Amino acid sequence: MIGSRTLKRMRNYLVKKAQVERHYLTDEHLVFEISLTNFLFFKEIHAEFWNDEEIVEVATELMDNDNIRIYIPFVLLETIETGAKVKVFINNKAAWLTEHPSYKAGDFNESLLVNERYLTTRVKRNLQISHRFSEFRFSGQEVYSEIEKLGYDCLELDLDIPVAVAGNATEIYGFKNRQFVILHGEPDETSGRLIVRDFSKLSIGIWRLFVLLDGTLHPLRLDLSEAEGFSSLRHQIRPIRRANSFYLGVRPNAVRPDGVKIENLNDGSFHLALSLSPDAQAAEAEYALLMDDPKSGRTRTYPLIKRDGSLHTNIPLEDFFTTPFAKRFFLIQQSEEPKVSQFRLGGQLRQTDVRFKVIADSQYVKLRFYKRKDKSLGLKLSRPKLRKAISDIDGFRLEGVIGSTDEFIDSTAYLLLEDRLSLESRSVPITGNFTVGLADWDLIALKSREKTIFDLFVVIETADGRVIRKEKIKYRKAVYKKDNYYSYKVLQDDEGNDHHFMITTTPFDNLKIETFTIPADIRIPEDINVKDPNVWLVGERSNTAQDNGIVLFQWLLENTNVEAYYVIEEDSLDYEPIQEMKNVLVFGSPEHFDVAFRAGVLLCTHDIENILPYKPARGSFGYENTKRIFLQHGVLGRKNVEYHKRNYELPFHQFVVSSEPEKETVVMEEMGYSDAEVIVTGLARFDRLVQKEPPRDILLMPTWRDWINTDEQFLASEYYLAYTNLIQNKKLLGLLDQYEINLYFYPHYRAQNYFQHSQRDMHERIKFIQLGSVTVQQLLIRHALLVTDYSSVSFDFTLLEKPVVYYHFDVDRFFRRGILRPIDETFIGGIAGHEEELVSIIEDRIVQDFANFDVDITGIIKYQDQNNCRRIYEHVAGLLDSVEAEVVVEGDEVK
Repeated sequence: MIGSRTLKRMRNYLVKKAQVERHYLTDEHLVFEISLTNFLFFKEIHAEFWNDEEIVEVATELMDNDNIRIYIPFVLLETIETGAKVKVFINNKAAWLTEHPSYKAGDFNESLLVNERYLTTRVKRNLQISHRFSEFRFSGQEVYSEIEKLGYDCLELDLDIPVAVAGNATEIYGFKNRQFVILHGEPDETSGRLIVRDFSKLSIGIWRLFVLLDGTLHPLRLDLSEAEGFSSLRHQIRPIRRANSFYLGVRPNAVRPDGVKIENLNDGSFHLALSLSPDAQAAEAEYALLMDDPKSGRTRTYPLIKRDGSLHTNIPLEDFFTTPFAKRFFLIQQSEEPKVSQFRLGGQLRQTDVRFKVIADSQYVKLRFYKRKDKSLGLKLSRPKLRKAISDIDGFRLEGVIGSTDEFIDSTAYLLLEDRLSLESRSVPITGNFTVGLADWDLIALKSREKTIFDLFVVIETADGRVIRKEKIKYRKAVYKKDNYYSYKVLQDDEGNDHHFMITTTPFDNLKIETFTIPADIRIPEDINVKDPNVWLVGERSNTAQDNGIVLFQWLLENTNVEAYYVIEEDSLDYEPIQEMKNVLVFGSPEHFDVAFRAGVLLCTHDIENILPYKPARGSFGYENTKRIFLQHGVLGRKNVEYHKRNYELPFHQFVVSSEPEKETVVMEEMGYSDAEVIVTGLARFDRLVQKEPPRDILLMPTWRDWINTDEQFLASEYYLAYTNLIQNKKLLGLLDQYEINLYFYPHYRAQNYFQHSQRDMHERIKFIQLGSVTVQQLLIRHALLVTDYSSVSFDFTLLEKPVVYYHFDVDRFFRRGILRPIDETFIGGIAGHEEELVSIIEDRIVQDFANFDVDITGIIKYQDQNNCRRIYEHVAGLLDSVEAEVVVEGDEVK
């Protein structure tokens, strides 16, 4: 029998590998060296440079049977706008390139300055080359520097240029792959040297240094071959010379404990003891333990007491559960030169010492202290997983299962039905295999309005009525369609109103009930299938009027003979400004029902259900006989959205987009629509984007996270903490004060209530914008800089030729289901992965007087004019003309 190790050795021997070992620059080329393993026979090797739609063959060289070189000329690198890739073919088959261990060790992400263009490389199946930081002006002219002095948190440089006058800092920029920071150099009036003292913004890695002169970044040249390092609060920093360029190598302060012991004291606290060798301790220093929550930014410190040659502290158990995220621990040395050091663990943690099962918040929680990948000490928390599902739907009866309830202490599980708007609910206890008859509940009384949605949850509640878990429940047999249902029931109230209830699911297979009412006084046409092609019903979300829907509606009234109507809820903040406008309908009114029954064309920025008083579905009041136009509420190409053709039994007839790449790459290839169904017109709201006066303030406008479903999840989320921390960032607030700039915070509509509660504690320069108090277009026009994360309103802002900065602190999770186009193609502007980097980019734009980044949006927005509404109208009219022509032809054939 062949053992697993033998099989692994055999696979390693047989599998073909093409590994990138290194890259370097010559006078005219960027060169990659690739080693080949297990390629026993090959006749031909060639490589292709792919940049947008251009493909150019580049030179290759076979060094020996095991190594090849790829030569990319500078003239090709100079054509890269955002990113390009190089594909390598062996025997006419594309090779799957990976990183050689030596390539990783050589820090392959270091920058390449090619004819004043900052490029970075990455190996991901192909050779990927990115044009980073195109917003900056780089110069190939070096500035010579000498290191005059090194000390704790201090680097003193002598530059061969005059440093800034007294009182003004000289900006030193550090670049590391996709990140940059600004280091402030203070001039010494006596020596004329530059002193940099604060390195807290640097993270682990190798940073290339540039100096900013007259708006241009010049690379620093370091002639010293070797230099001693110096320490800061959190890092060991060493000057490095590579090809004469000046780099700073940054690694964390670290301490190697001789032993780590963790005990559960069973009194609501944990005891932690650290054994440090005498040479690892400073005699006069005091020590503390720092517990850091990297995702939330929250920290706690615990004094360490010296006893029996070790350092001891107790940590309350409840401190571990302030957030559900993983924690890490550091040692704080409090002295004249304080240090925060991570633990460098070897075999100090024994497996039996690090796992605990404790009771917290009336449930069993697992704690695991472990050695992280960087060998530091970490803590993971695992709450019990609640097993639950609906297995079958029989009429309006749900059959399901609930398990793992024994992991909860003195608690009861309930199936809860909750109105999404009012949060009013009904519940029933459930255990094991259960059956719940929804028709037995007073569903009509639960409704907060005539058209609403009920969500289904499983709730775990303690004996004293405290909810400790609330999670949506999935349907095992779900087949997701936006315009279909699993079960349908009509109930009539005492006044003769018909209440319709349809059991459906969300895109994540969570159960919900959609409900609408047909009042007794509504006259339903005898033949509901007859539609009028000249009656167009337009809308957005049912409570808004500030996007493509209202702009197109007003254009139709002013420029066409179409009988156009706009529908909006009466209690919406957006209703008041437009209520006197012709053909504006109140959602659910008799006039709305009348138009909805007659309308031959339905145009909406979101799903059609937002503009109809009933559920859009086949057989529902002639819905299948309408023409359905998706007006869009943004430019696609980032997150995978829900509007795929497969998600509808009756999909859109026309899908509005803003460019050919969006049409072909996203809506046709990814979402399944045909060429005739996708129209490149541009968004209607682009017609109103006109910048008349230069603004001054900053707009912070993040989008939502679809994995947040409950209040508890939101308040404990990385998302909430990230933006709470940002608007309290001391450096950012200092910049706003220094430059007399306000930051206007406009949270997503689902997050408004949470952030609004804390607005009283905001700094005076942070201004909260309430939903509906101003239109999004007005916001975009009134601000000089937009800070967002993934929102497509960034395209509108870029169209106004103003800079956008993106905050990608959770980019991997946000695009966990894939991204439709590469990040570099659609996120046009500055991109930050963490808070300090974001503040640095904001600072740079403020210093540059809000100058726009050097961007090209022709691949994102084809038409940069004010004729988008006209193009949309002409396409829809053309669709109606073609349908009418088909009817005539069919009639002739019948005759």
